[in-house]
Amino acid sequence: MRTLLWILAAAAALLAQPQPGDIFREYRYTNDTIIEAAPDPKQLNPKFIKRRSISGRERSVDLWDLEDATRAEVALELWGGHAGTSNHSVRVNGGEWLSIPQIRGTSTTPECYQRQQMGSAIVTIPIGQLKLGRNVLQFRAGPQICHAVNWGIYKVYAFTVRVYYSADKPRPDGRILSPADGSRMGDSPVLSAEAKGTEGNADKLEFTKSSAVRVDYVARYEDFNWEGDGVFRQWHQQFEQGDIKRHAGTSLAAPWKVKWDTKWIPDQDEPIEIAARITDTHGIVYMTPAVKVTLSRPDRSVKMFKARNVPEKFGARAGTTMSCLIDVPIDPSTARAARITLSTWAGAHADAFGLNAVKIVDRIGTDDYYSYDSMDFSPKLVKRGENSFYVFSNTQEHHAEVNWPGPVLLLEFARSAAKPATGSTSPRSIP
Repeated sequence: MRTLLWILAAAAALLAQPQPGDIFREYRYTNDTIIEAAPDPKQLNPKFIKRRSISGRERSVDLWDLEDATRAEVALELWGGHAGTSNHSVRVNGGEWLSIPQIRGTSTTPECYQRQQMGSAIVTIPIGQLKLGRNVLQFRAGPQICHAVNWGIYKVYAFTVRVYYSADKPRPDGRILSPADGSRMGDSPVLSAEAKGTEGNADKLEFTKSSAVRVDYVARYEDFNWEGDGVFRQWHQQFEQGDIKRHAGTSLAAPWKVKWDTKWIPDQDEPIEIAARITDTHGIVYMTPAVKVTLSRPDRSVKMFKARNVPEKFGARAGTTMSCLIDVPIDPSTARAARITLSTWAGAHADAFGLNAVKIVDRIGTDDYYSYDSMDFSPKLVKRGENSFYVFSNTQEHHAEVNWPGPVLLLEFARSAAKPATGSTSPRSIP
């Protein structure tokens, strides 16, 4: 039953983002917002009480086009804050409180994990709650329900209110030209699209005539979970201060071509879908129909291995070590390159990130902020079977934290060497 509920929740959440054929506008709010629980009677520090009172302040965005609007959502860029913080909620224009979706795929309560969600925490807004002009959003947090330090807190870096429109809405138009639907795609493909504005209709011509000004290519495939929501196969994209990142590429002028860096994208069991988000001079976005292509690399293969036994509070400080496991069910001895990719908070507070008791790097990321990093190292460190990834820190400051869903291990092989082996491999390490 738990698995079924997770699948249904994941499917519903992934539909709460632009899909091929959608028409929409995006309105951004880009000031950091600390959200804290109501003052805890056990925590009487005036500084904390003041900050908690600030948490409830209003944040507003101006909407100027609700004609033909059919639905809306707010996409949050947030740090999950202190592990165990509960009741992440938002409301619009004084309406009912709406729960902010939690991460997915956890084996225990989602709120108990460290997380970093960049535009993937999406809340559906009742369209009737929005109005032309100023719209006010408020956030709230509840107390910690695990790992408690009497300080429920999370942070919203920015948010985007996304308004969707009916098919009658004047919009830009276009389609993917390359790669062709049903074709095979190799490494570093050049993506191209036809993109144009709209002439509108005679009654509204002066308001709707437009031209295309931007094309963002997005793809749906299996990869590291850049979004931080626990879903590995999806339309991969992040948002930072409302700007799209970690997608296939952006072009700002015709002929709308970009080269997609696919070097470390893992082999795919299903076709890759590619679509274009076309934006016109009025800020209306149209997501084109997707093409489906097969990733074909005759000479090389990239295998991805996900973490398991990821701790709830995956952080180290004051001489502690925290770890998770990564299973490699194939013989890694012929791998010619290795990489670990992960999301951290305060990763610069660490003294070691490593694999199988061997340090790879001292630290990554920043002191007290999020970071997404990849660590390249000798594949000789990887063994067949169970591998242990760890973080160690001596700091007396903030924990060096690893965000959900933990790291992924990527191994590159020559194509002929990427087949599962029948024998065992002895553990190896590097100095």
